[in-house]
Amino acid sequence: MKLRQLASECDEGPCPTVWTIDEDAEHVLVQGFKVEDEEALATMKMPEHETTVRTPMALLKRVAREHLT
Repeated sequence: MKLRQLASECDEGPCPTVWTIDEDAEHVLVQGFKVEDEEALATMKMPEHETTVRTPMALLKRVAREHLT
């Protein structure tokens, strides 16, 4: 799977980041903080094959502004 970084919260090191997948224009990958709060996960009724990450709204707005207009 070939990835390309769209936007990140920092200049270096691991931090929340949005990635595109070269061979899949319909999806992006979002790197964020792992959600482990059981109440939140229960509310979302997460199936075993899915996961949830907490991502800064500013990062998603930046991706929308720079790559979806």
